[in-house]
Amino acid sequence: MIEKVYQYIKENNMLNDCRHIIVGLSGGADSVCLLVLLHSIIVQYQMDIDVVAVHINHEIRGDEALRDQRFAQKLSDDLGVVCHVLNKDVKAIAKMRGVSIETAGRQVRYECFAQIKRELGFLDTTTKIAVAHHIDDLVETSLMHLIRGSGIQGFSGISPVNGDIIRPLLCVNKKEIIEFLKMKGIGYVVDSTNLESDYQRNQLRNQLIPMIEKKYNPEFSKAVYHMATDLLEINRYIDRQVDQLEPICVRYDSTNQKVLASLLLDKFQHVDRTLQTYLLRAVLKKVAQSPVDIYRKHIELLMQLCQKQVGKKINLSNGIVAIRGYCDITLRKSVHQDVHLDKQEDWNPLSIDLSNIKTGEEQCVKLGISICDINGTWHKVEKICLQLVDKKEIKNIYLNNVYTKFFDCDKISRKIDIRFKEQKDFIQIHANGGKKKLKKELIDLKVPANVRNHILLLACENEILWAVGVRRCQTALIDENTKNILKICVVIGD
Repeated sequence: MIEKVYQYIKENNMLNDCRHIIVGLSGGADSVCLLVLLHSIIVQYQMDIDVVAVHINHEIRGDEALRDQRFAQKLSDDLGVVCHVLNKDVKAIAKMRGVSIETAGRQVRYECFAQIKRELGFLDTTTKIAVAHHIDDLVETSLMHLIRGSGIQGFSGISPVNGDIIRPLLCVNKKEIIEFLKMKGIGYVVDSTNLESDYQRNQLRNQLIPMIEKKYNPEFSKAVYHMATDLLEINRYIDRQVDQLEPICVRYDSTNQKVLASLLLDKFQHVDRTLQTYLLRAVLKKVAQSPVDIYRKHIELLMQLCQKQVGKKINLSNGIVAIRGYCDITLRKSVHQDVHLDKQEDWNPLSIDLSNIKTGEEQCVKLGISICDINGTWHKVEKICLQLVDKKEIKNIYLNNVYTKFFDCDKISRKIDIRFKEQKDFIQIHANGGKKKLKKELIDLKVPANVRNHILLLACENEILWAVGVRRCQTALIDENTKNILKICVVIGD
């Protein structure tokens, strides 16, 4: 067993350049086997790797959970491994996040692993997080994804390596794990909820799979395993193609530790449809910033949104919102904040004289105000910075992110006002000069009525150059004749 797992680790390059391993230790047979095997492999093959165990008390099973905690701590002590215990109210977290207890538990586990890694000062490049998934888990996960409609990417189940996460036991099944522990005389605890059929996974494990193996195919689990591993290799190949397409089709921007993605439709729509679906999954995972279940329906909704009119919005899993823009689709996690929208904070509009700005020098105006974006999400603006930049020194000037825009400085007035909405405001929406009242444009973009007065504007009198977080105008576009480029950056704080 030790040699089998060791060879699997080598085949998948799990411990290359590794100095620290964080092992999730629940106290159950799988995690106990994982910790014991990794400890044995490191000792036997004289690896210079430190092992740390992490036990998470989900505060669901009362005395039984305390029993598991004490067992995990004692096992770690016996092996000479440090065990970190974290207590998390998973039921409360699930309710707060609007997800199932099972999903919340999974999210919390990986968040705790990351927390311990930070607290111990372990480097991302030399630290691995080991979890105890085995062949039976892969089979169950593949079937669950198939039932929920996640497509072949979901049916491929669980990857042996996913970033810093490694799964050394994916080469063995539950029966082998139990036999190994029995042979070594090592005990483990049993989570009573695993014997129940309240959750979908337990129903698959305790009812559906045994029934299929008894009535139709005793090798059913093995057949699913081989199918899933074959699909995993196919997915890896497709992922390599997606890695090349992603920087062409997607722009990412991070604000307030949230990731916003802009899907560039003119590029995306020329991509093969199969690669489109994989690309969308990759984008959703990055925007979610946590383990997330992505199903076929989510991808179909996004594909349909590509053909919808500007301003259309859809809600996806894990609180992700997608909005159709003129040239792109933006995806971000929605943030619900308790803000009184009936009162604008006291703040006097400002003006900036562009004639005072010299090439290469940055002029910043401190604000310290709260603003809304197109989703009604609130942000704190620290300052606005303006700078005249040389066209030759800027790459991808047309690929502006949400809070940085470029203008032809010679095509705009010498004074820019920084303020909120006024009655006579208008915006140029077409390069040929077509204009629209700002109020009508915000309505067409489905901006909530109660936040329209909280969108920060950069204006030349009543002509809006940029409604921050919503859209810029088609005035002062950069072209081949542009000499002076004005870069405007809105700096978002915590």
